[in-house]
Amino acid sequence: MFTTHDIAKATISSCDKNEQMRLQALLLVKSGLSPAKVAEDFLVYRSTIYRWVKRAEKEGLLSLKCKHGRGVKSLLTEEQFSKLRKALSEPISTDDGYYRGWQTQDAIQFVKEEFKISYSKSRMRQIIKDFGYRKLTYKPGSRKKKEALTEEFIAKAQEKITEP
Repeated sequence: MFTTHDIAKATISSCDKNEQMRLQALLLVKSGLSPAKVAEDFLVYRSTIYRWVKRAEKEGLLSLKCKHGRGVKSLLTEEQFSKLRKALSEPISTDDGYYRGWQTQDAIQFVKEEFKISYSKSRMRQIIKDFGYRKLTYKPGSRKKKEALTEEFIAKAQEKITEP
């Protein structure tokens, strides 16, 4: 079996927040707190606490680890992911000859046109984040500073034009 020290040690070494929550709940129950109170504190059903305790006693602390393969399965294949990643790494050309970075809507449109798969904005943001990209936002400078620089430029340009 396991002791409260074993549970505390497993909690500290875990890096998954859900696993830590299950281990902390188990630790509190083993320390004498009622499962009903623990369930109330962790905002889960009392039956969930009982299930975690029963599973840990039957199968050990490792049974409280997160199991792989849970959650929503991706609609894109690995090959499609690599095509999307490659596309996101290249800038988009604009009509005026300049280039700009990708926006979430651009990625959604690319996947829809290229692979015939629709994603929500939040899911596409998560995919982009999983690729290691991060959101960059444009933060305009001071309007007064821009006006001063513009006036300075115009003054210099007029001086050059009037010089013989």
